[in-house]
Amino acid sequence: MAIDPQANDLFDSFSTLTRQGCLLFDDLQKTLEQEQLVLQQRDLEALKLNTQTKHQLLLNIEANIRERNSVLVQAGFAPSESGFDEFTQLMPETKREALMTDWHQLQKLLMDVRTASKRNEQILVRSKQNVDQLLSLLQGHQSSNVLYDTGGSKGNYAAQRRIGKA
Repeated sequence: MAIDPQANDLFDSFSTLTRQGCLLFDDLQKTLEQEQLVLQQRDLEALKLNTQTKHQLLLNIEANIRERNSVLVQAGFAPSESGFDEFTQLMPETKREALMTDWHQLQKLLMDVRTASKRNEQILVRSKQNVDQLLSLLQGHQSSNVLYDTGGSKGNYAAQRRIGKA
């Protein structure tokens, strides 16, 4: 069966974009590992730089995803998992195998990035809790005096125990 040259170009474009996506996710994984170290060291300047790098990588990943979706649409398929499956079924076997290897790598990297991001979020939440607790101690607040307001924010309501407030 002869493959349309335009379809062949779309297959190659999609494969190239998938490999580029793998590289972007690998860079993001490394950035998240660096972020973990920076968070543990509490280095604000390094965190600012790391955040800028991470932001740019996320923008590049978004552009990569849009380009891959565009290739699927140009090929006449929906930018979805089912569209991807249909698209790959039209590919020559050798190209499909190479793409699927890259695709599985991309999926693995995505899971690794999610795990690293969740870990960094937990580090950040713990650090915030520690700072809030220390600040409360320095201000002389007791944890029993902390309530939540209508917006869900914490507040110290010890002063409202006076009879005049009732």
